[in-house]
Amino acid sequence: MFGIVVAFQATISQLVDLGFSGSITALAGERGHDPDVLGGYLYSARYWRSKMQNVVLVIAAIAFPLVTWAQPWESSTKCLLFGTIALGVFFQGWSLYGVPLLVHRLLQKFYRPQIKAAILRLVLTAGFYAMGVLNAWVAASLAALALGCTGWDYRHAARSYVREPVQIQPERNAEMLRYLAPLIPGVAFTALQGQILIGISSIFGTARNIAEVSALGRIGQLFLVLAAFNSVLVGPYISGIPRSILARRYAQILSAAVLVAGIISVFGFLLPQPLLWLLGRNYAGLQSEIGWVVLTGSLSYLGGVLYTMHAARRWIYWWSPMTYIPMIILTQAWCVWAMDLSKTQSVILFGLITAAVSLAVQSSVGVYGFIATARHDKA
Repeated sequence: MFGIVVAFQATISQLVDLGFSGSITALAGERGHDPDVLGGYLYSARYWRSKMQNVVLVIAAIAFPLVTWAQPWESSTKCLLFGTIALGVFFQGWSLYGVPLLVHRLLQKFYRPQIKAAILRLVLTAGFYAMGVLNAWVAASLAALALGCTGWDYRHAARSYVREPVQIQPERNAEMLRYLAPLIPGVAFTALQGQILIGISSIFGTARNIAEVSALGRIGQLFLVLAAFNSVLVGPYISGIPRSILARRYAQILSAAVLVAGIISVFGFLLPQPLLWLLGRNYAGLQSEIGWVVLTGSLSYLGGVLYTMHAARRWIYWWSPMTYIPMIILTQAWCVWAMDLSKTQSVILFGLITAAVSLAVQSSVGVYGFIATARHDKA
């Protein structure tokens, strides 16, 4: 139950946000230290997010019973689980107030609320477990509570760095929508792709395959530590630097990311045992798959670094999602046709090929962005 709630909420949260939170940094750019500018874009992000939240939650309320139709759970339990999903999505909207802290590089104020909320969640979870009343609904409620505590602290910490307008600003709202319009199809598609490997395993594999793919997916969580640097450091930094040093800084950040990803990938192939220990003894036979999972995570991480830098410089083009989506669909269709996806290793290879194609598209966006910038400077 808890696994389905986490996966469902992750997808819903991405569909609700659609890049609004990330656009604040890019649109503010070098004016990010002006409270009125930053507050204006924050208000616009909240405006669009609230509209998407209403629409997506209505759709989710229809989709969740369908997703859990085959599960022998009581209707009251399903309602409680969906309630925690809706609550988590609502509280996650408060996290928008963490963006001003990142723009001002106040990392202590940004991470302290997360640490406090994590400790509170851990203590409460241990307490409910000790009392013998920890179940999926309670665990999901505690996760939503942690999001609420973090967002509440962000709202108070960001007050001195933003001045939100008292009225809707149609021009600024339209500017944000124009900026995100080419990006939205790709973001929505990526959100729906989030659980593709589990879906493939459930269609073609056995229960054992589903369990193995799910367990290997935990290895990918290690890259969340690296990915956090994208929104915390890379995005705000790239958005504010002058064009004269952009190419040099872009190359330096990308080179550092490639070096880190390369080291981690080599480690995954040569020394898989420590990662197998994390999975537990039931998955000791996955030694040969570990390296490929780590390589897939490395490619996805590099794609995330490129995407962050491109979005920060407003290198958002309509042709990007129109290229990305068909290429991914065609690639995955070929994999379904050519590979035996009843095997765990084939499913992992499926994910690796998808990540490689995605990275190739992001690389082409970077090349085009530099060419377009050079033409603009000459003009």
